[in-house]
Amino acid sequence: MRIFLIGYMGCGKSRWGRLIADHYGFRFIDLDSLIEEREKASIPELFENIGESGFREKEQAALHSIADYQNIIVATGGGAPCFNNNMEEMNGMGLTLYIEGSPELLRDRVTSSKTERPLVKNLSQEELLQYIQRHLMIRLPFYEQANYKIVSGNLELQDFFKILDKVIL
Repeated sequence: MRIFLIGYMGCGKSRWGRLIADHYGFRFIDLDSLIEEREKASIPELFENIGESGFREKEQAALHSIADYQNIIVATGGGAPCFNNNMEEMNGMGLTLYIEGSPELLRDRVTSSKTERPLVKNLSQEELLQYIQRHLMIRLPFYEQANYKIVSGNLELQDFFKILDKVIL
């Protein structure tokens, strides 16, 4: 079983992915961390050195590299489903779960996060909100191809179990 958590940056993919993997005894993979480990560079460095298109190629290669893994929870980067037919591939390899968040919630989480986000690092609060709103409109058609959707905000771990117990147990 392979479960891919997708959604915009700040929706909680990595946080929930670790908790879900621990509950089911699955391996947790953060796709961005896997890329950083393989490339020996941070995501911001990769964006700076090879650009977004170069990064997206590395992202697709990382996704392909886990195709044979079993019993994994994968937290993808926010853009992963939107490039190189990745969403179609993830749906073919396993189950996809879209963690949806409102633009305001996502802005607040991105702002309070310690993670450097290369696409938004120099934006004001208002600019960031506008950026997220525009980006979500572009990415939503990809996110909505997920097998399941759950709304972020007041989520509890049990909310994930209601969905995943049906397919895992």
